Amino acid sequence: MSPRLRMRFREYHVRTDTTATPVQEAACVTDEEACWWTSGERTRADDVTALIAKHAAETGHHCYRRIVTDYATAEPGQFL
Repeated sequence: MSPRLRMRFREYHVRTDTTATPVQEAACVTDEEACWWTSGERTRADDVTALIAKHAAETGHHCYRRIVTDYATAEPGQFL
């Protein structure tokens, strides 16, 4: 005789963790050459924007990828 298996499903609410600071970074993806420039991780969007503008002024590169990393929490809800 096999044991009975009881499965319970639970809702989870995923929300932004407001106690953590988001991190931003930019990378030059101008396809004219392999540039490999990155801004490094920054906690202020203004810093990333200023670094992009500086790199664009110095190199003439015009295409960038911005990466924003934030943090989330999964709060358990009711069992279904």
